[in-house]
Amino acid sequence: MDEVDTFTSGRTVDIDLGTAEVITIDLDNLDPNPDDVLDLLKDGQCKDWVWTKLAGEYWRKGYLEGAERIALTAVDCERLCFVLCRSH
Repeated sequence: MDEVDTFTSGRTVDIDLGTAEVITIDLDNLDPNPDDVLDLLKDGQCKDWVWTKLAGEYWRKGYLEGAERIALTAVDCERLCFVLCRSH
């Protein structure tokens, strides 16, 4: 699979962990606590649109704190990537 992560039909997002393991997140059954989702997003080194999609879904369900945590963690991961890429 060329993509690190893909959007599948229905209301799911697949996260490819790069170890031949793909985790599917059901967008209609999100846990209000985003800790597990955040771990998967970081482990899967997901693209920006996946972080945005999940933050938006948390917001849509009224899980505003979870949405904020996902968005802020995405920004932190992007900053870290930028710093690491510039140092090489």
